Amino acid sequence: MRNPPFLARDGSGFKGELLVLRPAVTTWSLWRQPRRVVILILIVEISAVALPALLTARADESDLGLAVLLASLSIAYSVSTRRWERARRALREGMNPSLCPNLLAAWGLAAALLLPLSLAFAVLVAASIAEWPARKITGQATPYRHVYSGASTVLAAVAARQCLDLDLPRQVSYVAAAVAYTLVCVVIIGVAVAASGQFGALRVYARASSYRLDALTGLIALTQVEVHDLHFPVLWLSLPLTIGLQRRTVKADLHSAADETTAKPMSEEAWLIASQEIIAALDVAAIIRINSAAPAAVAELARLQAGCDAIGYAGTTGLAMLLIDCPELSADALASRLRTVLHTRGIDASIAAAAKPRDGYCLDDLLAVCEAELIAREAASRSANSPRPEA
Repeated sequence: MRNPPFLARDGSGFKGELLVLRPAVTTWSLWRQPRRVVILILIVEISAVALPALLTARADESDLGLAVLLASLSIAYSVSTRRWERARRALREGMNPSLCPNLLAAWGLAAALLLPLSLAFAVLVAASIAEWPARKITGQATPYRHVYSGASTVLAAVAARQCLDLDLPRQVSYVAAAVAYTLVCVVIIGVAVAASGQFGALRVYARASSYRLDALTGLIALTQVEVHDLHFPVLWLSLPLTIGLQRRTVKADLHSAADETTAKPMSEEAWLIASQEIIAALDVAAIIRINSAAPAAVAELARLQAGCDAIGYAGTTGLAMLLIDCPELSADALASRLRTVLHTRGIDASIAAAAKPRDGYCLDDLLAVCEAELIAREAASRSANSPRPEA
């Protein structure tokens, strides 16, 4: 079941939006979870609202300026990386269960260490709101999970802030705060996963490799904490750094997924969702379709496309392959080679290729072009094989 939106317009103005919102919230799949899960989620979210209010401290104008800066950086990051982040999340949902950490802690942790908790709370809320479009993927958008995730970062900020009150050297307390921030986020989400009975997914939390990005994010945040007294504009350097790091992470995920799906193709539904987001994020991409699901056709395509990253699925009626960063000339050449190989091996199959930007800018455009070419080739093949009437 698709998750309903927060607000749905019905043409009756703001009052109408509120009336539509109420039944939408009551239909969230959250309320069909076991009672222990619902209670846990509500406790975490209520605590995330209450604790910053109870532990607040007086803020001055410099604190307010720093809060605005950190919030602006987090929002700018989310806006700049939205398409790439959607591609990464859509891709990971279609693969084996895995963590999908982001880099927003670069400013969330810095806010926790440099600001009163009330202002740090405001920074985290602003970052969470700006991040929502990157998570709102077709078939996967779960607002209550996003709210719960945001609440976990607030509690993580509270834990990080408390580390500053320990009788430790300054740098040591900062490192302890970074560890506490990550640990609290992981524990809160892990407990919810365990409470809902998804024990298989917990194995991902035990992998040390899952926290490499968290370690880099913490290092960026601690660097900002150290240099913020020098000059505010220095903090802006964190923005291009995190954007570049995010792009490298997405590229690594695409390469890893290509290696995995070559041996074990994704399901059609997962492939469609991932391809839609990946094509939107990339400047150049291509799709190849074959109207045969014969194992020999699948094996030949996997062998011939070895020179570029590709993600595919094999259905009952054919095969589709998304070629990442593949220009139109390379896609056409691959399709031509594949036709020759399959014809030589006696495999009856039609092959079509479409590329962005030549044939369109979204998945629907490329699939439509491929479908039209397949129909045309099948018609031409039937015409060539039909017996000619005698003169």
